[in-house]
This record gives sequence, structure tokens and C-alpha cells, in this order.
Amino acid sequence: MRLAAAACLAAALLAVCGGVDDAERAAAIAAAEAVYAKERAADRDFSKGPCLADPLPAPSDDWVVDIAHDPRRAVDDDAANQCSAYRRGEAHHFVELDPDGGLIRAE
Repeated sequence: MRLAAAACLAAALLAVCGGVDDAERAAAIAAAEAVYAKERAADRDFSKGPCLADPLPAPSDDWVVDIAHDPRRAVDDDAANQCSAYRRGEAHHFVELDPDGGLIRAE
């Protein structure tokens, strides 16, 4: 009983303290995939893990889109290849796609 109550409390705190609801996360992923498709069509080089949207205009400007490798490579940790809005704390969530457009994570 205590474990269930603790789990409920943790979920509630996450939702109130910066958690992302499923609808917002799904919208951010869809927007990130659209940005990726546009950049892919323009023959953008994804090999260095560039930032694609800094910030992402929808669902809110609290998201960025970054290309990374899975597993991560040193180039993914180079600040020049990361989204500056996230690094500066202006955006608090990111969608990370691999160079082929596959979802790595969205938080």
C-alpha cells in the first residue's frame, strides 16, 4: 500500500514539476520529424549531430531538436553541435533523433 501511494505521489509531482504530458511529447516528436524531413530533403549533413531546431516552434518554444548517435559519439557532446537554447536553459525539453531520423528519446 505504501509503495503504491509513493508511486502515485511521485507521478503527481512529476506532472506538476516539469513533467511532459503524452500529448505534448507526441506533438514535439511529430514536429521534430517534420523538421528532420525538411532538412533531409535539403541534403543537410547529419554526421556531426547538428541541432535542427533551436527552439522548435511547436508545440512550444520549450523544445529543441537535436541529432545524435546511438550509442553516443564524442561529436554529440561537442557544444557546437548542441542546441544553444537548451544549453542556456531557455528550452527545457528536447527531441533527440539519430542521423536516419529514428527517435532516440524525447524528454
